[in-house]
Amino acid sequence: MAVSLTIFSIGAALVFMAANIIRAELALLGALGVLILCGVIEPGKALIGFANQGMHTVALLFIIADCIRRSGFLGSVCRSVIGTAHARSGLQIRLLIPVAAMSAFINNTPIVAMLLPVVQRLCRELAIPASRMLIPLSYATILGGMCTIIGTSTNLVVVGMVKAAGLPAPGFFEIGKIGLWVCLAGLAYLFLCSRFLPDRKPEDLSAEDPRSFTSEFIVEPGGPLDGKRLDEIQSTTFPRLFPVEILRGATIIPAPQGGEILRGNDRLVLAGEAHYIVEAQGVRGLHSARDRQFGPDEPERRRRQVEIIVSHSCPLVGHLVGDGSFRRRYNAAVIALSRHGEIVPRREEKDWVLQPGDTLLVEAAPGFLWQHRYNPDFYVVTERPELAQSPPLHRTATVAIFSGMIILAGTGLLSMFQAAFAAAFLLIGLRVISWNDARASLDTGVLLAIAAAIGLGEALIVSGAADWVAAMAVKLSGDSPWQTLAILYGATVLCTEVVTNNAAAAIMIPPAIAAAQRLGVNYEPFVFSIMIAASASFITPIGYQTNLMVYSPGGYRFADFVRFGLPLSLIVGTLTIALAPVIWPF
Repeated sequence: MAVSLTIFSIGAALVFMAANIIRAELALLGALGVLILCGVIEPGKALIGFANQGMHTVALLFIIADCIRRSGFLGSVCRSVIGTAHARSGLQIRLLIPVAAMSAFINNTPIVAMLLPVVQRLCRELAIPASRMLIPLSYATILGGMCTIIGTSTNLVVVGMVKAAGLPAPGFFEIGKIGLWVCLAGLAYLFLCSRFLPDRKPEDLSAEDPRSFTSEFIVEPGGPLDGKRLDEIQSTTFPRLFPVEILRGATIIPAPQGGEILRGNDRLVLAGEAHYIVEAQGVRGLHSARDRQFGPDEPERRRRQVEIIVSHSCPLVGHLVGDGSFRRRYNAAVIALSRHGEIVPRREEKDWVLQPGDTLLVEAAPGFLWQHRYNPDFYVVTERPELAQSPPLHRTATVAIFSGMIILAGTGLLSMFQAAFAAAFLLIGLRVISWNDARASLDTGVLLAIAAAIGLGEALIVSGAADWVAAMAVKLSGDSPWQTLAILYGATVLCTEVVTNNAAAAIMIPPAIAAAQRLGVNYEPFVFSIMIAASASFITPIGYQTNLMVYSPGGYRFADFVRFGLPLSLIVGTLTIALAPVIWPF
């Protein structure tokens, strides 16, 4: 009974996550709650993930990664490396190798977020289809992350679970014994085969008319619009324009909601296509403030337009853009939407339902990027000059402390947790990052998902479900360690393609260790293979967040990831299954 209930609860959570019905952390916590209430696992053991060193190390690395981002170090490296490329092959070599190297030590997401607009600009300048560069960019970060235990949070989760099982923790570069070979083979595939990616030119939101004009209008005192609700007049007077803000004396009302009452002398800022702006000038009771009409590149604009990509964790996924929820939550107005590289016609804006991977052009206040710099709900793909870099002394301290952390953890003088704790402590203590910013840099959704997934892994052990899964894998393989390894690797890849890689790793590690024990062989080839498999999300755009980030900007379709990613997944899988038992004999 306990085995069936555990497998059913975890399976239901995976289905909810794959269908994007609820957020990953809620699905995993819900499954864990069911198992606690049903008495399958004691609360103390269910919450073991919140005390797991791997989860704590991930949290500390969020703080350290944010300090590195602030330092501008990554941007300097990238500009010096890729700034002189003059052709596709040259750009790929200068881009993918450094990206893979950086991803071995730094979280993938900020690397892709920083490079995405840069690569798009370079592709335009060199007349190279961005669709032949962006999937390789994402895949290179994934491959690089397989080379060290801090390359991805998945590796740290596995290390934490291995230690919790009473087994020796892998060293800093231990995964690199196989990860480096996999990375080199993967990069060779990207260099040789990226030419077969489709030559697509996604519609550029920045070239659309909605971005052409933002104009101010003055509400006539005592006129027909004075005292009217904004939503009452919008549908009849300017249905194709987006209210960006209201200036009422010294007060600014950003992203006004439909219930806002217009008053005489209000300056109403509208964004939209040029001819709709012209039409609005003929509306009774609304006069154009001709001193306040701006094109997209004029520096005196009060607000700015930003392109963002909706993430899986955005709570507005499944909501209509036109229902005002985006304005209320983020104080920004959506003025254009691109999906799979194609702009959704503006006549259908009330039918816009947000999906993960959608690219939005939003009109926001100048501080929008700073205010939402830690927001996991979306990824910013606009180049961000307004985010000031750290002072030179802070930049030097960040690079020195980060390098010291790598050296101490890499040489084994300190554990990864101890080195990360010391680094974060120094960065906060030296005021390189404030305590409030350090807390804000933590992605609580990821951390909760990791803790819950580890708890579910413990439930698999306590209930006997891990042994049952291991027994099934061993039976299917005919007691062959190699075939059992292949079965568990394949199951992990299938899992990570539709849910988070952390959840896939945490759920598959207990059966992997149990299978090794049942076969009476070394657990290491199983553990390291699961590490690789959980990160090897190449077949779908939804399995890894960097894939989702390049999905719409590259104009890709779902099938593009399948066609280009499946051969790479087979290469990585074949190498891993072949080499793991050689490097760590059964």
